[in-house]
Amino acid sequence: MKHANATAKQEAAPSEMIAGDPIVRAAKADPFGDRIHTILFVLWAFALPLGMIPWAKDVVFGGLIIWSVLRATVGHVEYAWSGVPRSPLAWLLVLWLLWSSLSLTWSPNPAFGADQLGGLRMLIVPFAVWPVLRKWRMALGGFIIGGTLVAAVIVAQATGWVTSDRSHRFSASMSIWQAGMVCVTILLGHFLLAGVKPGAAAVVWHVGGVAIASTALVINATRSCWVAVIVVGIGSMLILIALTPTLRWRLFLIATAATAGLAIAATIDDAFLGSTGTKLVLRRTTPIIKQLEDSSQFTANRGTVNHRRKMWNGGRNMISQRPIAGWGLGGLSTGMLQHPGLKPAWPHLDAPINHEQFNPHSSYVYQGASTGLIGLALMLGTLVVALICMGLRVRNDPVVIVPLAMLSAWIVISAFEATLLAGFGVGALALFLTPAISRATQEPTEHLT
Repeated sequence: MKHANATAKQEAAPSEMIAGDPIVRAAKADPFGDRIHTILFVLWAFALPLGMIPWAKDVVFGGLIIWSVLRATVGHVEYAWSGVPRSPLAWLLVLWLLWSSLSLTWSPNPAFGADQLGGLRMLIVPFAVWPVLRKWRMALGGFIIGGTLVAAVIVAQATGWVTSDRSHRFSASMSIWQAGMVCVTILLGHFLLAGVKPGAAAVVWHVGGVAIASTALVINATRSCWVAVIVVGIGSMLILIALTPTLRWRLFLIATAATAGLAIAATIDDAFLGSTGTKLVLRRTTPIIKQLEDSSQFTANRGTVNHRRKMWNGGRNMISQRPIAGWGLGGLSTGMLQHPGLKPAWPHLDAPINHEQFNPHSSYVYQGASTGLIGLALMLGTLVVALICMGLRVRNDPVVIVPLAMLSAWIVISAFEATLLAGFGVGALALFLTPAISRATQEPTEHLT
């Protein structure tokens, strides 16, 4: 009789009968499912930067969705998601997706808007990996390894070891700005981990990663990424120096070594490479200075400073016309038809702006014009809350500076690139948000490469 009563109690409400943290309980109740879930999370993060294999991240993403559903239904560990309603960031992401979906109802081009909504699919990742969200360190390590591979391919393309369809600004057969974002985020990751990760082997690996990523970043020559690495790199070092006194001496040595490395690289470039790197940097920076000095030079060449300025002005005008709800996803390009002067100067693209070629070159302009101030507030709210959550944890867990720096780089680059229009851009945002969404307690502290 006692055995029968105990069995009945266990079958009645397993999620309520088992005491303790729901995520820990789920891992103990379904260790095999937890292990596969973790592997899929890490594989997705590893595949995310591999733009030369664009289908890889989507295949693993699909696997994550299917496995999450199976664990919640067949595996009966649905209680692992019980903490979702208590997460402010989770609510912000849900509202962001819902408002973006709702905007299709007033979009003048809902078909194109549905395609743009599909780009936001990666914001579902934190929910799909919720039971293993605390293992974000392992996932971030996978991203750094995959990103380092991309940077190595870029360097190999520049040296002629790997074939490329480009003669300059190599990008590992992916979008140029996406390759640049990969390089800058893993460069920050390697550089900061060299300062906070103990062990000689870790330092050697990260110093090598810094050398590969920094070389690829120069070769890729994406100016927004250069701005991001300078601003975020300096800011991250200052945060670590202020909040982690025990690491100050090591950080000083790392910063000194980095400065010496730059001097050595410049010397090698001048003595043996014919100042190739220096000429590339000057070729990419000189036009900016000239165009900023002469604001009357307003030729709309795609990718130049002036073209961005014209796009930003056009987007600002569209926001002023529909400030609250915006034009809806897909409606931005329709609204830009009011500005027929916005067309590239290249002969093969000499046509009025349409939904296929319009690129606002700013995620903030895109978000504000497409979903109005409400949508922009949801996006900015997500970013600000995440920055605060991670910033408050750096003192007790210095490794958190890595995703904090990566998210900060994403924020800077998004001012100049339409990161929300690419699956990689949204996926990177979702990955960098995971440490802020995850609880600060009872997290594993190992496995960040």
